[in-house]
Amino acid sequence: MSEDFEIHEGRDEKERGEGFDEKWQRDPIGAAMGGLILILLGLVLFAATQGWVQWRDFWAYFLVGLGLIFLVEVAVRFAMPEYRRPIGGRLVTALILIAVGLGGIFGFAQLWPLILIAIGLAILIRGLLRRG
Repeated sequence: MSEDFEIHEGRDEKERGEGFDEKWQRDPIGAAMGGLILILLGLVLFAATQGWVQWRDFWAYFLVGLGLIFLVEVAVRFAMPEYRRPIGGRLVTALILIAVGLGGIFGFAQLWPLILIAIGLAILIRGLLRRG
């Protein structure tokens, strides 16, 4: 069913004659995220070539940065009603990317207590923000 929606959505954009500029004006956050991801990739590659980051840890740092970029996108979409979209999937993806990246940097044995703390904080925040 989601494939039908994607096909239908793409057809609507073609029928409206929407190009990149129109899509950018309607939702500039998506394009900004693409730019931030390329900047992150360049920064991590530069850090690796300078010896600041070991090449074997390159992907771990990239995944952590990518997760942080996704968290920024979630925060922006949540804070700005005109660009609001469903954010649950992006939030889960961000947390998974950060966890995998940190696991590659520090090792998963040291990461488990932090995961438990994060889950506890999420439960606490959800309980405090729940509407009565």
